[in-house]
Amino acid sequence: MYCDRCGGQAVPDARFCSNCGRALAAAYPSAPPAGAMPAYAPGVPASRVNSHLRTLGILWLISGILRILSLGWLWTVSRLVIPSVLSKFGPGFAAGSPLDRLVIGGIAFASGIMVFQAVLAIVAAWGLLERQSWGRVVGIIAGVLSLWNIPFGTALGIYTLWVLLPASSELEYRRLARA
Repeated sequence: MYCDRCGGQAVPDARFCSNCGRALAAAYPSAPPAGAMPAYAPGVPASRVNSHLRTLGILWLISGILRILSLGWLWTVSRLVIPSVLSKFGPGFAAGSPLDRLVIGGIAFASGIMVFQAVLAIVAAWGLLERQSWGRVVGIIAGVLSLWNIPFGTALGIYTLWVLLPASSELEYRRLARA
């Protein structure tokens, strides 16, 4: 065998030319012949965050949409059903009475919480699906706040924290982020 750079004769099992130091082509295996089956090489395991990020984003989007629908249901019930039902209990629940204002105030407070949760869920979904740099943090906040919504919010919160909270997930998410 001869070196293709300097033309010097090489030792049979040498990896480099003894004259010029160039790597010898015969020292490295070439591509397998056509039709030969490649040797098994274990694949690189799929990254945990990347494989769950799309699912997580879609689940947060569905959660946000369902919260908006439940907010519409709450407003409908509070305007159509509750006044007629409460007026049956006596004059204490007449329109403008302190008890009526308390009920309307409670419904307004619950509506505010639902609007916040819906916006947070949709922003988390957008951040995760678009792989924004802030999406992981918003997803973790949404996951923690949804833990008290039994049973589906709890399940979504646990899944979110399982995917996004570990330190290894932070490093992996940084590589995936487009920011």
